[in-house]
Amino acid sequence: MTEPFPNPRRVFLVDDHPVVLSGIRAMVEAQSDLQVAGVAGNVESALAGLAQTSPDIVVIDVSLPGSSGIVLVDQMRVLFPKIAALALTLHEEPAYVRQLLQAGARGFILKRSAAEELIHAIRSVLAGGLYIDPGVAAKILTEPKFSATSADPLSEREIMVVKLVAKGFSNKEISGQLSLSVKTVETYRARACEKLGLRTRAALVRYATLEGWMAEGS
Repeated sequence: MTEPFPNPRRVFLVDDHPVVLSGIRAMVEAQSDLQVAGVAGNVESALAGLAQTSPDIVVIDVSLPGSSGIVLVDQMRVLFPKIAALALTLHEEPAYVRQLLQAGARGFILKRSAAEELIHAIRSVLAGGLYIDPGVAAKILTEPKFSATSADPLSEREIMVVKLVAKGFSNKEISGQLSLSVKTVETYRARACEKLGLRTRAALVRYATLEGWMAEGS
């Protein structure tokens, strides 16, 4: 385990579940070298809080109302490049790790992990390391194509197809909406799944939800 810091580091917490947020806050405040700088329940309030408190690290629940935690991590990279981001999630798919690391996160930890593991993850990231939860690390290592920097981003057409698939449209319906052949839609869908490392429609739905694509009008 990483050693405590000689001077307290400031931690900002983002989670929309009050009970979870209270529990994490208690864990952090029990450490002599960590202190809670602020809390938020969505992306908008988190960005406002970060501007006011300037913490050293932000622990972010990936599943947030409105916009996802991935969106917050991505915006932090532009607005607050010196603040580290540690993602906290229930999802174990390696695709989420790829997306979060590409967005700028410095760590990824599962909510089911022990309290001491979360503290270890926070300290590891604050020390300049890259932390991946042991629960998903083994899965990542078995994926030869995994890369935090070289994974192909989705094209505009692939994103449009994934959105429509996640919303329940069939390949034929999507072909009509986008004025593409069914074969072309199938190709875009297959390419998107390969890039994201997702194999089922349910996984695409979870991914689209985290990206904020399931919101009305998206």
